[in-house]
Amino acid sequence: MAGRDTRNLIALDLLRFACALMVLSFHYCSSFASGGPPGGSAMLAGMPVDGRFADWASNGWIGVELFFLVSGFVIAWSAEGSTAAGFLRRRALRLAPAAWLCATLTAAVLLECSNLPPAQILFEWLSSLGFSPFKPYVDPSYWTLAIEVAFYLAMAAVLVGGSDLARIERFGMLLGCASLAFWMAAAAGMVPGSDSRFYQLTLVSYGCFFALGIQLRVIQRDGARPVRLLLALLFAVVGLIEIDVHRALIFGDRSAPIPAQLLFGIGLLPIPFAERLQPWLARRISGPVAATLGLMTYPLYLLHQELGAVMIGALMRLGLGFWLAAGLALAASLGLSWLTVRFGEPWVRAGLTGLGRPHQRSPWPSAR
Repeated sequence: MAGRDTRNLIALDLLRFACALMVLSFHYCSSFASGGPPGGSAMLAGMPVDGRFADWASNGWIGVELFFLVSGFVIAWSAEGSTAAGFLRRRALRLAPAAWLCATLTAAVLLECSNLPPAQILFEWLSSLGFSPFKPYVDPSYWTLAIEVAFYLAMAAVLVGGSDLARIERFGMLLGCASLAFWMAAAAGMVPGSDSRFYQLTLVSYGCFFALGIQLRVIQRDGARPVRLLLALLFAVVGLIEIDVHRALIFGDRSAPIPAQLLFGIGLLPIPFAERLQPWLARRISGPVAATLGLMTYPLYLLHQELGAVMIGALMRLGLGFWLAAGLALAASLGLSWLTVRFGEPWVRAGLTGLGRPHQRSPWPSAR
């Protein structure tokens, strides 16, 4: 049914949460060993960060590509039958509250615990609140949000002329083909700096993942016609090319025990079968629990890096070993994410929803 809330699909909720843990493991087990994020690096400096599992966690960044893939699938689902204005309003109410809360919490911790100038932290906080296309951000993880916003704006432009699935499918095909042309040109050496922010924001570099998600939704909704299967396969291959280029930029010739392409393939599998898996998964995990984990993914992604580095460094300075400190930082990040989902986001979202409705009682606390 068009417009159905995809949050009740347990497979997608669990996949989102797994993606967040993959990115977290990449930072905690791999990148922190080489310095950590800008604000938390001072706390980690000189600490014996254990990098024994760095190779195993080194491809956890693939969780970001999977996030984009899931976003394409979910947005194609939720955009069907929607107006452009309604679509943007729902996206804003979904994206802004957690981002604002997490940015504010991160900025407060960095002001107290980092050696960054307060003016710089303030600028990064404002940049994060405004979903600025360009860094610096209060936490490096915010770099993906502007790409999501660009995708939402492009989808909203498509919805101006109609919101049937066929129109959304055509948009996905154009986006995927544009990404295909870009990566073919990059492979031929015709696109220097293929990782530049310009290509990210115009969606040509990561567009293959959004397009693949859209195509998988179309196949799930209207059937697996040969042309659709071919396009899905083609966009998946383009995605594998992007992953290989990205891996080479990060690690050069160094290989990992689990290839990034394999992780991507495993993560892709549950998406087209999410509805079929629902009865089996519903017998094994509570729907509300899965939904909560899915919602926690977003704040966990935004909070874990700078706050995690600060917490791990502070705990190690108190005498704790790295893995105990990392476990406590993970537990704290999960707890803060749950509090954001349970209390923070609904409060901010209610305030935003109430704006422009003067005849309704304000959800904001009284100033008296």
